[in-house]
Parts: sequence; structure tokens; C-alpha cells
Amino acid sequence: MSYRLLHRRQFLVLATAAGLATLTSNCNRQTATPSLDLTTASWDDVVAAARGTTVRWAMWGGSDVTNTYADQWVGDRLKTTYDITLNRIPLNDTVEAVNKVVGEVQAGLTSGGDIDLIWINGENFRTMKQGNLLYGPFTDLLPAMAYYDLEDPAVLNDFGLPIDGYEAPYTGSYYIMAKDSSRVDATPQSFADLLDWAKANPGRFAYVAPPAFDGSRFLLTVLYGVTGGYEQYAGADFNEDLWEQNAPQVVAYLQELKPYLWRGGDTYPPTQNRLHELFANGEIWMLPIFISRVVEGLTTGQFPASTTAFSLPGASLNDPSFTAIPINAGNPAGGMVLANLLSSPEGQLEKFKPEVWGDPPLLDVEKLPPDLQAQFAQVTADYGLPLQELTENTVPLVNAEYTTRLEQLWETEVAG
Repeated sequence: MSYRLLHRRQFLVLATAAGLATLTSNCNRQTATPSLDLTTASWDDVVAAARGTTVRWAMWGGSDVTNTYADQWVGDRLKTTYDITLNRIPLNDTVEAVNKVVGEVQAGLTSGGDIDLIWINGENFRTMKQGNLLYGPFTDLLPAMAYYDLEDPAVLNDFGLPIDGYEAPYTGSYYIMAKDSSRVDATPQSFADLLDWAKANPGRFAYVAPPAFDGSRFLLTVLYGVTGGYEQYAGADFNEDLWEQNAPQVVAYLQELKPYLWRGGDTYPPTQNRLHELFANGEIWMLPIFISRVVEGLTTGQFPASTTAFSLPGASLNDPSFTAIPINAGNPAGGMVLANLLSSPEGQLEKFKPEVWGDPPLLDVEKLPPDLQAQFAQVTADYGLPLQELTENTVPLVNAEYTTRLEQLWETEVAG
């Protein structure tokens, strides 16, 4: 399964390099949506065009929590407020939606496509943006953008690539670490500490097999943590010389860690759900994890009450994700209304609640009216984790080519 996903990603990178821009050069953004001209449309025009339609949202479907949030809260509000019906398209990996759009465009379907909005970031956004496969720019039309800090790099860039109005902010996600404090006294503060702990506690640490997105995130944290920090990788461009210089350190670390992983590194958890099961049943005592999953595990009782979270300074990730509209979306107006709802203060607040999802907001709370600020403050107080402390030393994600190279490196030099 991991092998197939890896090569699907490689296909997209190669396809882009071979000229996806050429394939889509005839896809004029206005002719794709003749009833909506983004250069003159108002938000009222967008809502009017979307009313009474069905919007098809392609999103990773591997979490019951996120699926329930989409189907219930999001679906209900779309219907009651806009008379829009939500059709959620579940994905095992976002690249499936990207491949779908690529295939449609290659076949000449430059409008009327089957996907109206994609939950997306990183490599997939880069593929679509560089391949001229995105509708927009559209975010200037969204009322929700008034509540975001438009100078915040986390809102303006996706893996170092400028968004330029082709993505709307969605999740304020953080990739950190968690441990069972009843079994683990020490808290690693570096990857050297983590390796020492793993050697002293063989079999009690694991990470998801890349290229599953959370497994790939672990590789990126290793890149930062063992080669001197993320700053050298910052910026929109991939540095080939820097990669060639530093990649051997990543391989050496992962190979040294491997014998001390769960099952001696002979196999890896294929999904984050499986990784969380191993932690819940005590097979592993420490793991890399998204902060919302720690909150979910504690709230539902899946994780032991002794679970605590911590970050590795300068290596744990500030990993927001976004929504984007394909160039050939059949209902781009519906996609914009849905994107705005997800970005809205109400949508950000609902998914922030521990009993709903526990996903932190990406918006600027200080831009909200006082009553909404108070509601966000109350959720923060009830969150169950010291959110500010855990996130203040997290760092951004860099050019997606580093992640692609890390996935290839892991497959050839570590997994085998």
C-alpha cells in the first residue's frame, strides 16, 4: 500500500515536470465557470450561484471525528443557511483527488468536473498550483478572511509556496510528540535524546510508514532535528546542494533508530489509527502525533489519562492545511461557500472543541468580536493540554520537494 502511494506521488511530480501546465493551458478560468466572473463577482453573487446546489468535497476520510464534523455540523449549516447539499468524497490519500483532476483535465474535461473542493496542503497543492490546476484566485471574496492575519506566513504559504489566493485556511494543525507518563519519566528534548530513549526502551517507539502523510511528517522533523534546524530549508525553492549534503545524516539517524522501533523496525504501522491503537494498548509508550489526536484520545478515553504531550523545540511542526477548488470544478461557487464556512469563526470554533475534533484555530482570535473571543478562550481553558506551550516552539514546513525526497530516501535506504 505504501509503495503504491509513493509511486502515485512520484507520478504527479513527473507529470508536472513534463508539462501539466501545457495540458491545462486551454483551461480559461472564466470559461470554466461562465456564470461567475471572479474579477467582478461579489460575495452575494457567489452565494446566489451556489444556493440550491450540491457541493462535492474531497477529503481524507480516515478519521471518524473529522468525518462527523463534516457530515453533521458542516453539512447541517450548508443546508440550513444556503440550501446547499454536502456530498463528502472520502479519500485514503489526498493524491487520489489530485489524480482525479489530472485525469479529467487530460481527457479534456475543463469544466463540470466531479470535485468542487479539496482538503489539501503540501506536495498536492504544489502539484496543482504549478500545473495550473486550481480555480482562482478566490480567497479575496471570502468574508471569513477578515479574521485572519494576512501577514502570517502560516496563512500566506503552504510548504513554503505562496498561496496567492488559491487556498482558503482550514486547520491549525501541529505535529508534536506524546508519551505515557506512567511508563516514561524522561521527556526527550532533541532527536539525540529520542534515540537514547529508544535504545533504553526497545520496541516502545514507532512512527507511521511514509508516504502516509503523518509518517512523512516524522521524516521532516528528523530532517530538521538532525541537520541543524529548519531555517536553512526555508524559502520557496528546493536547494539540491543542501539536500545532497544533509540527506546522509537523515539516513544514518533513521537506520540507527530502526532496530529499536516497534517490532525491531521489521514492519511499520501503516496508518495513524493503527499507531494510536498501539499506544492505547500499551505496546508503544511514545509516538509522534498530531495535537488534535492527543485531545481526541484523552476525551474519548482511548488513551490513558497519564498521556502527556510535548514538542521537540525547533523540530515539531506547525502544519496548517487548506481547501482549494480544482480548475474544472462543476460547482466552484459552492466550493467557495463551503471554503468560507470552514474558515469562518464559527467553523473554526466548532472544530476546536475537544468533544468535536480538538483541531486548533488558524484564524487570529484577536480580530474577533468580544463574545467570540470569550468562547475561544473558554475552549482553550477546557482543552486539556497547554496549547500555547506546546505550539510556541513549533516551526513551519518547507518546500514540498524535501518531503518527496525524504519519502523516496526512506523507501530505498530505510524500509528495505
